[in-house]
Amino acid sequence: MKLTDHITPECIKTDLIAEDKDEVIEELVETLSNSVECCDADVILHAVMERENEGSTGLEKGVAIPHAKCEKVDRLRIVIGISREGIDFDSQDGKPSRIFFLMIAPPSEAGPHVQAIAKIVKMASIEGVIEKLIKAGNAEKVLEIIDNVENGG
Repeated sequence: MKLTDHITPECIKTDLIAEDKDEVIEELVETLSNSVECCDADVILHAVMERENEGSTGLEKGVAIPHAKCEKVDRLRIVIGISREGIDFDSQDGKPSRIFFLMIAPPSEAGPHVQAIAKIVKMASIEGVIEKLIKAGNAEKVLEIIDNVENGG
């Protein structure tokens, strides 16, 4: 399973305008609903907010992985958002999050969802990768960086 199989350029926003946690989630869900047909933004937003209320998905090193299961998607979908300034996401290390991987999967698909989280966490631990993603100027560059990491480059 490759992350890049679940991310399209239309689902990458390199210039988030959100200023807080709720706005980040809303902006990423809107990005998803604008790029995927048959995607009910309200239902997905509710699912992600409900999951986030159970505990923050803000990790360390500027990474957050808001996620949820939702019947309104046909397969795992990943939306990436980047904030160069950083946004308070109640992260584990107390630092602002700068790159967000919103993941939505149907309830029937536990495997890819869990694998994707593990791949993102592993990628975030590689020296310099998060900085490269944050500095990427466009969606194609973001995909290129992720693809290089997944291919061992």
